[in-house]
Amino acid sequence: MSMLDFRYLRCVMKREWKCPDSEINFFLYTPERPYQQRVDVRRIQLLPKIGWKLTRKNVFIIHGFNGTHSKTPMSFIRDAYLWRKDYNVFMVDWSQLSRFPCYLSALANMRLAAQCSAQLYSYLTQSGVLAKMITCVGHSLGAHICGMMSGHLTEKQNKIIGKCFT
Repeated sequence: MSMLDFRYLRCVMKREWKCPDSEINFFLYTPERPYQQRVDVRRIQLLPKIGWKLTRKNVFIIHGFNGTHSKTPMSFIRDAYLWRKDYNVFMVDWSQLSRFPCYLSALANMRLAAQCSAQLYSYLTQSGVLAKMITCVGHSLGAHICGMMSGHLTEKQNKIIGKCFT
């Protein structure tokens, strides 16, 4: 029996942690295609068709509470990695689960965001990417999600960068 999500005001508290989840989205940016491309985690084998390259380093960038994948400061971080020309940049968007004023819901939803992000991370390592070629960058609660991803991985993450912008 499926449990319903708990929704109140603009808030959503997920009751089931199943990936993929329609409220957690992934977007790929590459030096050749520096624009938003949705990653369909159900058809992950198509990543090379949208510009992902096995030979590049990879970075996951995860926003915090009341943030989005496309606004500052996350867009500054994304653009800095793209400027280097040697990164596949994955933006994790869990904004529907981390909206203001829903801080307590966001805290509860971090577990699902970490689990779904870890699935994408695992696909990369199963495709031949070494853990040392993947970095997770998180802002605020996003930094915690980077850390929580490790609980869903069989191989330890190599690099996690947590940031707090004021």
